[in-house]
Amino acid sequence: MTESNKPASQNNFPVLNDESYRDIVSDIAQFGLSSSTDRTGVGTIGLCFIPSFYHLDGGIIPMISGKAVNQKPLLVELEWYFKGLTNVNFLNKNGVSIWDQWADENGDLGPVYGKQWRQWSDTRVVTPEQYEQIKNRGYTIEGTLTDGRLAITRQIDQLQRIVDNLRNDPENRRNIMTAWNVGELEDMKLPPCHFAFGAWSREIDPVNRLVMAFRIGINHIEHDIESKYADFALAIKPIMERDSASYDDFMSSLTHEWLDHHNIPRRVLNTGMVQRSVDTFVGMPFNIAGYSIITHYLAHITDHMACNFTHFGFDVHLYNNHEDGVTTYLNRTDMPDSNPIVVFPDSWKELSDFNWQGIKIYGYRSYPWIKVPVAK
Repeated sequence: MTESNKPASQNNFPVLNDESYRDIVSDIAQFGLSSSTDRTGVGTIGLCFIPSFYHLDGGIIPMISGKAVNQKPLLVELEWYFKGLTNVNFLNKNGVSIWDQWADENGDLGPVYGKQWRQWSDTRVVTPEQYEQIKNRGYTIEGTLTDGRLAITRQIDQLQRIVDNLRNDPENRRNIMTAWNVGELEDMKLPPCHFAFGAWSREIDPVNRLVMAFRIGINHIEHDIESKYADFALAIKPIMERDSASYDDFMSSLTHEWLDHHNIPRRVLNTGMVQRSVDTFVGMPFNIAGYSIITHYLAHITDHMACNFTHFGFDVHLYNNHEDGVTTYLNRTDMPDSNPIVVFPDSWKELSDFNWQGIKIYGYRSYPWIKVPVAK
């Protein structure tokens, strides 16, 4: 193996992430088709069914550098989702107002994201015989109808199901979460834009396992973060910097058991999100960063390493009143020294531990925020 084939301590993944987002903005600006009949009345140009791909290897998150992504609203909103909340009070108490314009006079938004993620309602009317067949699923009998049938309910925690599967049945192809509850859409102040999320887990070979852990560790060392990955990278860094023959000998003798001894996960986690309506300039930077943080956290609590995140947008658009901001952004060049990574406390083991104030983002560099109107 030549020197150029060795895993670099730094890589161009953040640059590629910036390019993935920038390419979408540029393509819409150049080739987007106009619409004047969108819900907001503002008017848009857009494209449809657009995938984009983001690297998470090394603990990286795709926070774009061409314009600032406000970290506090991003993280507070994620905790709000995780808590299953549907009122803006929690957001407001933490200084975040991004949902206020859709809330009613009491701050309620209806059964939006958090409700569907953590408390999906399942209500049925069944015969006693049917109930006997499904009662072990966690239903509660709410009442009995005059004809003897039973009204039963339960709440499904979709996000916890994904966690449980990643721990116990990681290659399950049902690791899916949806916020698109057709029966409750009319009760939501704003139907979900990002409505489906999926997780995919695989075991990787020892060499790639080592390389991924080493990249995380090098990024942690750069920011003086104490972690098992930093300790691991320090331990093997001399080996990784040896001549090619020594390096090849080490890699050829590498085993899963040796990596197990260093508590390096055997599995990688890839995720994807589907979004029906993508406010590309304002919302999408939040969406790709937020779901990537979710991916890293799921990996953190299920003994995985996060690898990739895929975003798939149906109606991917730029609002007409964002034109000046888009021009400003496209005239900028991305910052090559931005290398944003996310870190969680080692003590966090469950979904309930997720707390916006405990999440740390390091290495993020960006140009200033570009202010544009938010379409309601």
